Amino acid sequence: MNITIIGAGSTALAAAAFFNLKNIPCQVFVRNRMKAAFWNKTPLTVRGRMDASFFVPVVTDLKEACQKADILMVCTHATDHEAVVEEVAPFLREGQCLLFMNGCWGAIKACRVLSKKQDVPDITIAETANMPFISRLSPDYKCLDFKAMKEEIGYSCLGKEGELSNLFHLMASKVSRVASPASTSLSATNPIIHVTQCLFNITRIENGESFHFFGVPLTRRVADYMEACDNERIAIGKALGLSLSSLLDVLNASWGDKKENLYEALTENESYKTVMAPSDLKGRYLSEDLPCGMGSLRDLADMMHVEAPHIRSLVDTLSLYLGTAYTPFLTPQDLRVIKSLK
Repeated sequence: MNITIIGAGSTALAAAAFFNLKNIPCQVFVRNRMKAAFWNKTPLTVRGRMDASFFVPVVTDLKEACQKADILMVCTHATDHEAVVEEVAPFLREGQCLLFMNGCWGAIKACRVLSKKQDVPDITIAETANMPFISRLSPDYKCLDFKAMKEEIGYSCLGKEGELSNLFHLMASKVSRVASPASTSLSATNPIIHVTQCLFNITRIENGESFHFFGVPLTRRVADYMEACDNERIAIGKALGLSLSSLLDVLNASWGDKKENLYEALTENESYKTVMAPSDLKGRYLSEDLPCGMGSLRDLADMMHVEAPHIRSLVDTLSLYLGTAYTPFLTPQDLRVIKSLK
């Protein structure tokens, strides 16, 4: 099993560190020449969940990166998924697996893009429901704070599973497979948690304050708003014929620490106590979770005629605040793919 990791952020580096620990051959495709040059001469120091120092196995040629891999693990922003599929498509070969970590509709986008192309080899398309690694890469690229790994991974798989199950069992003690990539994408917990907190702390974020996201800033009223969004997410899944677990159940299963309500799950869990708020309005919570996670829920609610006032107001208010026109993330064409893969 040889893995190429596409992406060079915190998630990609955490995966590379984990595979290095497990002696699984891997390489990281890095488009940024400055990062590539730095890691070619300077080892990455890893602290936290594991303590290590290793040279990141860097590849800068995409064709070479694809040819080496049995599994192409995509660890980019969800906004880049479509572009990634377009770029790797010419280099795909029979039997490969295209795996989207923290799926966020990556598999759906891949199915739609590849369906338009001729002579596409028989590959597997898979995605996970959430990101198993919790980590942060330092601004100077020298150190990775590997904070935690979740105890459960949910994934979907279209095609031959191959080594996927074995790979996931190395990462987590509990692994579950669902039938549809729509289920994995709709099971993502982070968008509801992150985007709601961003809305109710937006001025603190804009002012560059440093604070723990799930400490004092999270009130029971905000947790109730999250729960209302979550109920709407479940209703959207039901309209698609999918049975989804509640956000609380997902968090309890992921961390193996049972809490009675959402407020407790986010304020009493040790892994969440250290999570810092984004330092500005360009952070991933607003640049990815807002359009791809919450925006996709708004799109599906509109297309499926499901009432979702909390989700809609969340997306629309933040779009207005940020001065960015709301643009649908999922299209009717995506919905047709989703329905065909149920």
